[in-house]
Amino acid sequence: MRRKNGKRKTGFKLLLLVLLVMCGLMTYNQGKAEAKEKKLLEKKANCETALLSEEERQRELEEEIAYRQTKSYIEQQAREKLGLVKPDEIILRDEANVKETEK
Repeated sequence: MRRKNGKRKTGFKLLLLVLLVMCGLMTYNQGKAEAKEKKLLEKKANCETALLSEEERQRELEEEIAYRQTKSYIEQQAREKLGLVKPDEIILRDEANVKETEK
């Protein structure tokens, strides 16, 4: 009888050891999975923030494109860059500007 009890005890100890090792591995893998999940959630949040900022930038660019197609923008550019004026406008210059343009 001793042999059977001894074998049973050894088998039970071996089974217990295997179960403990498996539990340890599962706990370790769960920790790794949670850390990976946390990293992925942070990356997702960063991507969502970047997406929102790019959507805002796109909206601003679309507004600028629409503005650049207006008559007021074209007139403004003609005045600033080309120095054009409307036929009924009177141009007043101060003396500093007159001297600079004469040089």
